[in-house]
Amino acid sequence: MRILGGEARGRIIKSREGNATRPTDSRSREMLFNIIAPRLAENRVLDLYAGSGSLGLEALSRGASSCLFVEQNAQACRAIGDNVRALSWETRATIWQNSVQKALRILCERDEKFDLIFADPPFDRASELPQLRASLDNATQLLHNGKKPFSGLLVVQHHWKAKLGLSASFAPVQERRAGESLLSFWEVAQDASEDTSEDVKTAHIEYSKSEDSSEFAL
Repeated sequence: MRILGGEARGRIIKSREGNATRPTDSRSREMLFNIIAPRLAENRVLDLYAGSGSLGLEALSRGASSCLFVEQNAQACRAIGDNVRALSWETRATIWQNSVQKALRILCERDEKFDLIFADPPFDRASELPQLRASLDNATQLLHNGKKPFSGLLVVQHHWKAKLGLSASFAPVQERRAGESLLSFWEVAQDASEDTSEDVKTAHIEYSKSEDSSEFAL
């Protein structure tokens, strides 16, 4: 698997051994980044269920200022770290070994803001999508909604037969299908966002270890 565009175009992405991590396929990635290309420059990215890190790495290659990778599997986290070091992006990337549910809760407590949030939950775990939906409905504050000319964007990749069904706190933008995958694009509904400031932090994210999290040193 390779990075498709930007400064690291053509570079190989290392992933963990075995089939437990499902990389986002090239067709879906190309479609996604063709759509969101204007939104990437200097933006902060949150990559949930990061897996191989292909979405966050692609975003960094195309100009995102920083990316927080959230992945529960330790081997996958190490693979992401190897990729980040190989690309010399240590100051732009943070890898957090944690469940998505705990990560979103802690990020809300810390009042973090992101311009782009990617979520690519496992297709083979039926319970994951409703859990993600519940967590996202309680985490709308993470998605920055005031940076012009674009508001914050949430992109969820899921099986095309699965119904995501986010609450009215999110407004659907569009859906695009690529094979078995459906890319669902969402913004925070206008009446659900109170933050209209354009003063968005773009520095490297630093986290201290807690009982709920483990940050991988780069």
